[in-house]
Amino acid sequence: MGRMAFTLSTPLPGDSTVGRVLVTGAAGRIGSGFLRHVADRYVLRATDLPARDVSVEDFVPADLTDRAALARACEDVDTVVHLGADPRLTASWDSLLPNNIVGTHNLFDAAHNAGVRRVVFASSVHAVSGYPVGKQISADDPANPGNLYGVTKAFGETLGRFYAEQRGLSVIALRIGAFHTEGTQPDPEPYNDFLHLAEADLYRIIVRAIEVRGVRYAVVNAISPQVGGRLDITATQELLG
Repeated sequence: MGRMAFTLSTPLPGDSTVGRVLVTGAAGRIGSGFLRHVADRYVLRATDLPARDVSVEDFVPADLTDRAALARACEDVDTVVHLGADPRLTASWDSLLPNNIVGTHNLFDAAHNAGVRRVVFASSVHAVSGYPVGKQISADDPANPGNLYGVTKAFGETLGRFYAEQRGLSVIALRIGAFHTEGTQPDPEPYNDFLHLAEADLYRIIVRAIEVRGVRYAVVNAISPQVGGRLDITATQELLG
């Protein structure tokens, strides 16, 4: 169907305003920074493992395998930013399966059952890192993971499309590049070449993914503007502004 996005001619339910925003994986590197960035913009709820330190008053401790806890977390929520996962490229399948596969399904299901308007899913460049190094990857390109972590992110993109087309959720998946926080350098990994994603740019992309109107499903690339970027951000600019 061409570009991996389709829009609606009429607004989605709840599109007029953004209500409560739930952030999963809230104690992680991206989650903690994003919560600080939007503290004055949204009514926030956060969830992570019970032992994690989260600086949000409305905190619902939840393991991603705990369906009941995720159901509580999604109550009265407009948008979920799903960052929770095992982010390690070297993670074993024994960890990826419950956290990135079962947990992602549990989250989408809880969001759907609770009547959530939109899920912003943190996918990854690793969902397409199996392509040759010289290829610029567009949002239209199908998943081609280069490792098992990428396989789990490709699963999340596909699951999101199912919940969008078959269950009525609005879903935007962000293929996140080589993210690093302000004042630090990206990890010295070969895949980071031409994948730079500044902290402020990622937070801006997430905000736009929360607030953009009339999108039922989309996969967009998330890197900072740069010459020769491995991920083509044309569709990101067109869809999110």
